[in-house]
Amino acid sequence: MNPRRALLAAALPAIAGCLPLSAQAPGHWPPDSLINTQVIARNTPVQQVVGQMRNIAGALGVRCQYCHVGQEGMPLAQFDFASDQKRTKLVARQMLRMVQEINRRLDTIPERPASAVQVSCSTCHRGLNRPVPLSQTLVDIAQTSGPDSSIRAYRALRERYYGGDSYDFRESSLNIAAFRLGRAGKFAEAFALLDLNEQLYPGSSGMSVFRGNINLMRGDTTAAEAAYREAVRRDSTNDEARGRLRDIGKSP
Repeated sequence: MNPRRALLAAALPAIAGCLPLSAQAPGHWPPDSLINTQVIARNTPVQQVVGQMRNIAGALGVRCQYCHVGQEGMPLAQFDFASDQKRTKLVARQMLRMVQEINRRLDTIPERPASAVQVSCSTCHRGLNRPVPLSQTLVDIAQTSGPDSSIRAYRALRERYYGGDSYDFRESSLNIAAFRLGRAGKFAEAFALLDLNEQLYPGSSGMSVFRGNINLMRGDTTAAEAAYREAVRRDSTNDEARGRLRDIGKSP
């Protein structure tokens, strides 16, 4: 098996969803051969596939039963790895094909260095089975369950994932979520997220610009002016805030 193919197999989503293993007698693990493989070469060594599955599971933050028929704590020999019963396994095959196609296209880039980065499951998933950006996650929760639920979700995710690659906990995530909520007319939700961000990143000039922009969305020019002036007070070089003041007919 060439190195590229091995990398792609190890890189894609949904644990063993892409690479069904089985054909073993009951109680026998690992299996002697592969069956129902539709993406990976049938002659791939079983132990190599098992290692790839571990990598995939880690990249998605899941375990075998996420895609395969079996239960937590059940011996692997009792899993039905060949079954296509679970939707996640079917999706995984499509995802693997997609990444293979992306990498094929990347290979056509002119003068691409030999050490160029390859797309893998970790490129997007980063330990999450559903790789949605933090800002979008917070917008979705705020729109369906309100600002308090969104803030609780943020704190819980930060407690669990801070320091890893799964979510971006920089100031910009909450600012972007607030802006999108403001654009959707959810002003209470937007300002609640900005207030939380203010606690985490006090004194941010950029955050005051977002506050001003959202106030403009709701038609409050007075509050917007105050926010832009606060942005300039916090950072006199903030040209965006100065430009916004000029746009609403105020002197910076």
